[in-house]
Amino acid sequence: MDALKQFFMTAPVDPAVFAQSLWLIIALPLLGAFVCGVFGKMLGRANVYLVACAAVAGSFILSVLAFWAVSHVEGGSPVAMESAFSAGRIRYAIGYDYGTWFSAGDFRVNFGLMVDHLSGTLLLVITGVGFLIHLYSTSYMEHDEGYWRYFAYLNLFVAAMLTLVLGDNLVLLFVGWEGVGMASYLLIGFWYTDNAKAWAGRKAFVTNRVGDFAFLIASFLLVMMVAAFAGQANQANFSQGGNQGERYRAGLVEKGPLSFQALENLATALPVSTDKAPGVAVTLESTIEKGPLAGFTFGGVLTVALLLFLLGAAGKSAQIPLYIWLPDAMAGPTPVSALIHAATMVTAGVYLFSRMSYLLVLSPTAMVTIAVIGTATSLLAALIAFAQDDIKKVLAYSTVSQLGIMFMGVGMGVFWAAVLHLVTHAFFKACLFLGAGSVMHGNADETDIKKLGGLRTEMRWTWATFLVATLAITGIVPLSGFFSKDAIYHGIHHSHLAGYEWAAGAVYYVGLVIAASTAFYMSRLYLLTFEGKRSPEAKIAHAHESAWPMTMPLVVLAVLSVVALVYALPLMPGRNGMQPVMENFLGPVFSNAERIAARGGLVELDRSVPKLGDYIFAWLVAVSGGVVAAFLYLKFFPSKAGQPAPAWARGVRRFAQNKFYVDEVYEFLIIRPVKTVSIVLFKLLDTLIIDTVLVRGTAWVTARVGSALRYVQTGDAQAYAAVMALALLGGAVYALIQVLQ
Repeated sequence: MDALKQFFMTAPVDPAVFAQSLWLIIALPLLGAFVCGVFGKMLGRANVYLVACAAVAGSFILSVLAFWAVSHVEGGSPVAMESAFSAGRIRYAIGYDYGTWFSAGDFRVNFGLMVDHLSGTLLLVITGVGFLIHLYSTSYMEHDEGYWRYFAYLNLFVAAMLTLVLGDNLVLLFVGWEGVGMASYLLIGFWYTDNAKAWAGRKAFVTNRVGDFAFLIASFLLVMMVAAFAGQANQANFSQGGNQGERYRAGLVEKGPLSFQALENLATALPVSTDKAPGVAVTLESTIEKGPLAGFTFGGVLTVALLLFLLGAAGKSAQIPLYIWLPDAMAGPTPVSALIHAATMVTAGVYLFSRMSYLLVLSPTAMVTIAVIGTATSLLAALIAFAQDDIKKVLAYSTVSQLGIMFMGVGMGVFWAAVLHLVTHAFFKACLFLGAGSVMHGNADETDIKKLGGLRTEMRWTWATFLVATLAITGIVPLSGFFSKDAIYHGIHHSHLAGYEWAAGAVYYVGLVIAASTAFYMSRLYLLTFEGKRSPEAKIAHAHESAWPMTMPLVVLAVLSVVALVYALPLMPGRNGMQPVMENFLGPVFSNAERIAARGGLVELDRSVPKLGDYIFAWLVAVSGGVVAAFLYLKFFPSKAGQPAPAWARGVRRFAQNKFYVDEVYEFLIIRPVKTVSIVLFKLLDTLIIDTVLVRGTAWVTARVGSALRYVQTGDAQAYAAVMALALLGGAVYALIQVLQ
C-alpha cells in the first residue's frame, strides 16, 4: 500500500517543467477545431473523426499528467507554486505566467494558467467525459453531412471550457466563459435549416448575454474595490494573513487586480470588523474613501459584486431567472446535450463560486441568496419534469434541478460536496443523455416516452447502463449520486449563516422534497421507456441496439457512476477524525475559506460526517419517490386505461407540461415591452431622424442647392467677363466709400 501511495505521489514529469506546457492542454483541441473546420471536407469523415478524437484524447493525457503533478510530494513537502502577493506558497498547485496579455494604465491582465486540486478535477471530467462523447458521436453522426462542422464545434467547445478552468484570473476565465457560450450556440443550432432549432440556439445565446453583462459589471466592481483596498489598508490588515503590504501592491502591478491570488489575499486581509482585528485600517464595515465607489462600504460592494456574479452564473448554469434556455437547447444533437448540458458548461457557475469561496464566506447575504435561488430552481424544474413526455426534456429539467442542488451546497458553504456532486452528476447524467440518444437511434428518432416501452429486452446494453445511471441520480445505495447528494444535504442541515439562521432548515426540508421528486420523475422516465409492453404507437415494431462506439461510452460512464462513490466515503484522516476522500483532497483549495469563515464568524461551516441514521433516512426518501412512481405507472394508471382523468388532474398536468407558462410570462412582461420600445426607437431615431433627416435630408439639401447654382454656369465667356467686371466695379465703389468715410 505504501508503495502504491508513493507511486501516485511521485509525478512522472517534474511539476515545474510541466507547468510551462499547460497551454498544450488548450492548444490540442483548439488545433483540432481549426483542422476539422478548415480542412474537414477535404479530409473526409474518417480522418475528421481521428483528428477530433485524438485532440481530446491528447488533452486528456496531459490533464492526467497535470492532475498527477499537483499531487507530487518530494522530501515530505507537497508541490507548491510561488505567490506574487505574499511570502507564502500555494500548496498542491502548479502554474505558469506567460507574461502580460494586455494593460491599460494601472490595469493589467496576464496570460497565466494554473492547476490545483479543484481545476485538476475539472480537467479530468472535461477531457475524459468529452473524449467518450466524441467517440460516441462518431457513430451517432455517421449519416450527417455536416460532420466536419460538428466535430470542429465540439473541439472548440472543449478548448473554451479548458480555458475557463485553467485561467488564473477572472479575465481569462471570462474568455472561456464566452467561448463556451459561443460554441454552445453553434452546437444547439447545429441543424440551422430547421427554424425551431436555429431559434433555440439564438435563445440560449441571448439569455446568456444577460448573465455575461452582469459578470462584467461584477468584475469592474472588484477592480475598483481592490484598488480602494490597496490604497487604504495598513500593515495590520496584511498581517491578518501573514502578508506584506508592499508585496501585495507589487503583486497587483505584476499580475493585476483580477488574479485569483489577488482576490484570495484580499479576502484574507479583510476582517469583518475592528472588533475582530484591532488596529486594521480597512474592514468590511469600512467606507471606501476615493474613486467611483466612494461612500460605499467594502462589504456592501462585495455583496453586490457576488450577486452580479450569481446572475452571470444563473445564465451559464441555468438557474432562476435565466434557466429558460436549457430545456430548448435539446434541439441540438443528443451528444451535445451530454457534453454541454450535463458535464461541462452548465457547471461553470458552480466552479466560479467554488474558486472564489474565500470571498463568498465574507457575505452571508450573497450565500443565502445563492442557496435560495438554487432551491427554488431545483424544485421548479423537478415539478415541471413530472409532466414532460419528451425523453430529452425530462433529462433537461433534471439537469436544471441537479444544478440547483449544487447551488444549494455552494450557498450554504458545503463547497467540497457541491464539487463532488458536480463530478458524479457529470458521469450519470452524461450516461443518461447518451442513453437517450441510443434509445432514439434504435427507435427511428422517437423521443416520446409514451410511444416507447419494452426496450429492456431489445436494447440490453442501453437498458443496463440507463438503469444504473437512473439509480445513481435517484439516490440509491451504493451508487455515487446517493453519497454526493446526501453530503450536500447533511452539510446544509448543519451549516449556519449569521443573520439567516432560518436558511439551513428551510433549504434542507425543501431539498428532501426535491430528492423525492427526482426519484419519482426519473423512475417514471425509466419505467415508461424500458419496462412494460412496447407501445402500439411506436414508429417501428422492434428497436435495435446501438453500435459499440455508442454502447462502450455508456458502459464506462455507468461504471464511473458506481465507483465514484469512493470519493464520498470517510477514508482519509482529518483534523476532526476521518473525513471523505473528496473533502480531504479539496482541503488545500477550501482551507483558506474555512479559516476566513472561522475568523469572521459570519458563516459556520459543518465538518461532520453523516451517521448511519442519516444515510438510512436519505435512502428512504429516495425509495419513497421511486415506489410511488412504480405503483402509479405499473399498476394504477394501467388499471384506469380508457377512463378519462379528472378535470383537475388534466389541468394540473397541462399547467406543468406547459412549464408553468414561465416562457409566456417572460414574453408578456419582458420581451414584448422591449420589442415595442425597440420598434418605436427604430421608427423615430433610425428611420425618421437618422435616415430621413440626417442622411436623405442632407442629400436633398445638397441637391437643391446644386440645382439652384447650376443656372449661373452658362458656359458663355462674355457673360463671365461681364460678371467679373461688375464685381471689380462693385469692389472699387466699396473701397472708395470706405476711404471717403
